[in-house]
Amino acid sequence: MPAESRDLLPLVRKKVGDFLYSYGTFPDDDFEQREGYETEYQTADGEEGQRYRTEVLVSAEKLVPLFLDLVGLLPERVFVSLERASADLYRRWDEFTSAETSRTRFLEVFQKHHVVFTEDGHLGVGVFAADPPVEVFLGSHKEVVVFAPDHAPVIEVLRRHGVKPCKLDLFYQRDHQHVALTEYRGMRAPHFDYLQVADRVRHALDMSLQQDEDENVDDEGRPLGLVPWHAVVIGTVRRRARSHRRANRDFMQEFGLTAGSRREARELLERRLERDGFALQSLDELFRVDVEALPAHVRPPVTALARAGIWYVGEKTDWEPEADTP
Repeated sequence: MPAESRDLLPLVRKKVGDFLYSYGTFPDDDFEQREGYETEYQTADGEEGQRYRTEVLVSAEKLVPLFLDLVGLLPERVFVSLERASADLYRRWDEFTSAETSRTRFLEVFQKHHVVFTEDGHLGVGVFAADPPVEVFLGSHKEVVVFAPDHAPVIEVLRRHGVKPCKLDLFYQRDHQHVALTEYRGMRAPHFDYLQVADRVRHALDMSLQQDEDENVDDEGRPLGLVPWHAVVIGTVRRRARSHRRANRDFMQEFGLTAGSRREARELLERRLERDGFALQSLDELFRVDVEALPAHVRPPVTALARAGIWYVGEKTDWEPEADTP
C-alpha cells in the first residue's frame, strides 16, 4: 500500500479473513495469517540446561493482553530490550538494553506507549531475566517470541487466551510492509512517533546501544575504514574547582565528523567539547551517514572525508530529559 493511500484512509487497518494486522506491518497481498504458536527445543553450544523457543502470532486486538500475561511469567527484577529501525547507513536495526529494573517499571512504560509498541512497524520491545532465564519479546512484525527453560507455563498462558499450536506460515516471510504510525494522517502527534517514543523509553530505563565500539563494518561484515558520522551529544559545562553550584543547564548539540570507529568518534567529540570548556555527558546518537543525502549547509568538503576530524558543529540547545511517568 503506497503512502498516499494511507493518507486517504488514515485509520483503516488491513484485515484478511479473521486476522487483523497492525497498522505498522502487513503483507503486500491478501494473505490470511493463521493465529497460533509453534514451540521448538533449543540448546546453544557451550550452554547448560534446556531452552524452549515459542513463537506466537495473534490478531491485533488480542496482542496487548496476551503480551502482558506472558510478561507476568518473569520475576520482578528484569532487563528491557528495545529494537528500533536504525538511521545508520549500514545497519537495519538498533538494539538497546537497559540496566536492571523492575518488571513493574517496565509495565508502566509499556502501558504508556503500548499503542506504538504494538502498532508501529519500526519498533520491537522485550523483557528478560537472568534467573530464571526467561525472555518475552514483541518484534517489529508484532510476533511474540518467548524463550524459557520450561515451556509449560507459557503454553498455559496461551491456552487461556485461546491460542492453539499449529504450523505457522508467517506473513513476514512474504513481501510485506513496515510502516511508521506517523505516515497515517490521523497519527501524526508526537506520542505516535516511534523515534520520540524510543528516546523517551531508553532515557527512562537507562538503556545503552549494543554496538561494538571498535567494529566498523558494512552489513556484510566488510571493514569500512574512515566514514562520515552524525552525532548528537548531551554536554555539560565543566565545573570549576571553586564552584559550589551547577554552572549551567545541560545542552544538546549535533556534529558531523569522519572517524574509523565509534570509539574514535567518541574521542574526537570528547576532545572538542573539552577544548571548548565542556564535558561529554552522553552520546545520544551516533550513526554513519551518506554525505550526499545531507543538506547542503551540512555537507563536508571531500578533503574532510579523507582524515579523521569534525567538519560540522551545530548550535547548542538546552536539554532536559523528559519525564516518562505513567
